[in-house]
Amino acid sequence: MTSLPDALPLSGYRDSLQRYSRKIAYSFESVAGKIIAERLPERFVRDPVRPRLVLWACAVNGGDIADALPVAAAFDLFERFMLLHDELTDASAGTIARWGLGQSLNAGDALYAVAFRSLASDVISAPRRLEAARLAGEAVLEAIEGLPGPMQGRCALTGAALQTGAVIGGANEETARAFNRAGRALGTAAQAGDEAHAGEFAREAVAALAPHVSDEALETFTEIALSLARRTA
Repeated sequence: MTSLPDALPLSGYRDSLQRYSRKIAYSFESVAGKIIAERLPERFVRDPVRPRLVLWACAVNGGDIADALPVAAAFDLFERFMLLHDELTDASAGTIARWGLGQSLNAGDALYAVAFRSLASDVISAPRRLEAARLAGEAVLEAIEGLPGPMQGRCALTGAALQTGAVIGGANEETARAFNRAGRALGTAAQAGDEAHAGEFAREAVAALAPHVSDEALETFTEIALSLARRTA
């Protein structure tokens, strides 16, 4: 999934997310820290959309964006962790060649730990944040397992991004699950091999969300889904 142009509705969350992410403390003294440091630019993120989906889902459910920012930052870190995880399955990957397998594994462990630390930081509603952490952990495990396939596993993260945002926003269980279904379809649309199939999954994502959000929110989500679908070709 490529970076979103500024015109898309999610772009409004970029600045607040970047400000929050800059406050996250890292130790760059170790070799693992140096590996993390070189992977912080956005080009090292396969999917910059998920963190902003967290914030959007929180907002449309009437929640406090301040409570969703640590969750969004965690999803940004999970994406970097997953990308490094994928590289570590290839012995010829540049990271391993430069730093060695052991230090690369340490960096992955550190990214994973920092992501969960973010999930537990600056908590406003403890029960909602705890549920968000559970959902995020389950999605990361599904993505790592990659069943029934790597792309489907990645869609679990997109589903969890929307679902955790809805949970932080105060959505009930039925609505939160609908956000997960919409996110999984959205993730599939973004990874489809052609625009026609992508459009089908984009419409599936919109249909999943339709009974649970306002007309205005659905219009925004439709624009997001179709915009992502159009760039799959």
